Formats: sequence, C-alpha cells, structure tokens
Amino acid sequence: ISFFLFFTTLANAQDFAYKVPPEQFVSIYYKGYKKYSFPKSAYYLEASLPKNADKKAKVDYTDKLQEAINKYGEIVMPNFPVLINSKGLTIPSNRKIFFNQNSLIVFKGPVKGRLNDIIKVYNASNVKIYNANIVGSKKEKSEQMGEWSAGICILNSSNVEISNFKIKDTWGDGIFVGSEDGKVSSDVVIKNGFIDNARRDGISITSATNLQIDSVFIGNTYGTLPMSGIQIEPSLHKETIKDVNLNNIYTYNNPGGIIVNLQSFSERNSPQKEVSIQVQNYTDDGSNYSLGTSISDDNTTSNPIGTIVVSNAIWKNPKKDFYWKNSNKSCVKVVLDKVKKYKNNKLINNEN
Repeated sequence: ISFFLFFTTLANAQDFAYKVPPEQFVSIYYKGYKKYSFPKSAYYLEASLPKNADKKAKVDYTDKLQEAINKYGEIVMPNFPVLINSKGLTIPSNRKIFFNQNSLIVFKGPVKGRLNDIIKVYNASNVKIYNANIVGSKKEKSEQMGEWSAGICILNSSNVEISNFKIKDTWGDGIFVGSEDGKVSSDVVIKNGFIDNARRDGISITSATNLQIDSVFIGNTYGTLPMSGIQIEPSLHKETIKDVNLNNIYTYNNPGGIIVNLQSFSERNSPQKEVSIQVQNYTDDGSNYSLGTSISDDNTTSNPIGTIVVSNAIWKNPKKDFYWKNSNKSCVKVVLDKVKKYKNNKLINNEN
C-alpha cells in the first residue's frame, strides 16, 4: 500500500464529525489569555485606526495595521476584533507582537493560492508573538482556492517564538513551519496553544532545525489532505528535519494524529539525509491513526537515516489502527517506548 492510498483512506473517512474539544483536556494546554506587561515603548495599534473605529470586524484595516507593524518594534494589537483581508499581516524581523485581552484577527480572505497566510513570518528573525487569537476563512462562503492560508506561517525564519495562542477555522494549516524553496526555519518555539477545525493540518513542518513544540491541543482537522494533527513532510530533498521536538501534544478527532512522510528525502543519486524527531508525552484520542510513517522508498538506495522516538504516549480509540507504516525496510529507526494503547477506553497493552 502506498502513502497516497493511506491518505486516501484518511480522506474517505465518511464518519468524520466535528466534536467539541473537551474543556478538561484543552485547559491543560491552553489556559486562555495570559497577562503580560506591555513594554513602555510599545506602540498601540489602535492609534493607527480612526477615532470611531469599527470594533466588530466589519471594516478592513489591513493596510493601516501593516503600516504601523512595519514602523514599530514592539506592538500591542487593538483590544477588539479586526478584519484582515487576503494580504494578511507580514511581521518583519525584530518584532514583539502582543495581543490584548480582547484582540482577535478575523481573516476574511478570500484565499486564492500560495502565501495567502494570515500572520506571515517570512525571512525574518527575532520575532515573538504572544496571545495570538485568530479565526480563519474556512467558514467563509466566498469562493476560495488551494490548500494554503495558515493562521501563522513561519518561512525561512529564525529565533521565532509563538506563545499562548488560539487558532480556529483556517483554510489551510493552523501553523506552518518550514520553507517553500528548500531553505530552513531554525530555533523556533511554539508553546501553550489550541488549534481547532483547521482545514488541512493543525501544524505542518516541512523544513526545520531546533524546533520545539510544547503543550499544544489540536482537534478536528478536516477538509483537505493530509488532515493530521501534526504533519512532518519535507517537500524537497534539500530541506531539513533535524532536532524536531514535540512534547506534551494532544491530538483529538483528527483523521491523522502525528504523521511523518519523508519520501522526498529518498531522491535517487543524492546524499543521504539524516533526520531526528523526538515525540514525548503524546496523547491521541479518536484519530483514524495515532501515528503514521512513510519514510523510505524500497526501490532507492539513497533513503534517509536517523531516528524517530515516540515515548510516554497514550493512544486511545483509533477508528482504523494505532500505527500505519509503509515499509519495514526503513533506514530511519522508529522507536516506540512506553506507548499505552486503548480501545473502547480499555487498556489493551502496555508494551514498548
């Protein structure tokens, strides 16, 4: 069976239905608005809006907000919902963005293709975003295209931190980390968040080194493939998957839980790529598959090497199976350590 057929199985999950994420689990990962002390030098974006600015996300203020973001290094978002069009908001280097208690980006789109992301961290360094609160355009009735438009997209960037966030209803991924042209994003921290009802993946990772994702709840990804909680899938052989660390992740009611597809690293007559992925304290509840791996091409000698370690995991009530893999000939060692498996909420084994 090919990985294409595996994804087709996910796509044909006719029994998918949205399930409200259980608050007792969500609150462990995302505790709502976290109060930060805004820097005295911070610029309040409300100052760039009209005195009687719309506070119900009915008027498009994209250009006014972008102009201020380009000018100031420390920024506080308006303390009310704002409407953003398909341009999104681009965050330059050396920026700190604080969402206020009632801040909300409502992205209307429409999405027409690549780079229609909502918050764009492209070719930037030293960016920190706190309390991001974003609603995407998945429920918009206008015609939209493709599978792009992440809530937050990090491309070819370094030293980026996304902390305490809530992202819902994106047309593409909730968060994207990587590259579109064979480069890499490095030294990225994503922590304490909630992603729900993304159309593609909760989080997609295509090219990253020293990536830390910690304490994130991801539920109800559905609409277009791959539809996973977290998908690690380089697009090009020259991309990088090194020191990718996922800790304390909860995936809920997604066709795929955590999926690793390294087929693009099996390029003929190319140097072997080395990967390293660590997954610790991972819980999956009700996905078709808790873990899926497609690592090697059996007809190629240039397959990737390295390790994927999953430890201290709890996999509950899969609709299909706990683990899907496409080959037993992989040069990447997959280690499952202390994985508890439950069916119908009953422990069926406690094996490594």
